[in-house]
Amino acid sequence: MSPAVQIALAVTLAVVVLLLVLRRDRPRDLVGPDRPAGDGQAEVLRLARAGRTVEAVRVLRRQTGLPLLDAKRAVDALVAGGSWSPGGPVPGRGVDDAVRAEAARLLHRGRKIQAIKVVREHTQMSLADAKRYVEGL
Repeated sequence: MSPAVQIALAVTLAVVVLLLVLRRDRPRDLVGPDRPAGDGQAEVLRLARAGRTVEAVRVLRRQTGLPLLDAKRAVDALVAGGSWSPGGPVPGRGVDDAVRAEAARLLHRGRKIQAIKVVREHTQMSLADAKRYVEGL
């Protein structure tokens, strides 16, 4: 085996070992989230107070459908000792089945903009919320 190949193999092996060592030392919150216990606000508060803000925001977004910035603000309010209650309706909840079916049909035909227009015409969603809703179909 030539010296160049030996050096390349040694460098590759060193990089793999280094990556394995770094991966083992990752903080707990980057490894994977715990499953939510069920009591929404209490679970979000527990995560946030444990310093796991990113996970708390993720859980809150999964539970409520809030945009990222709103969820972050809600988590910050909970940590600061305040309370938070969901405001208006969550985008996508309560959308008529016929509207959903029409938007899905348009989306699957590659007519995403028309699907967003249909959702906006039949709901009170903002453009951004309608776009997120259609992309989630």
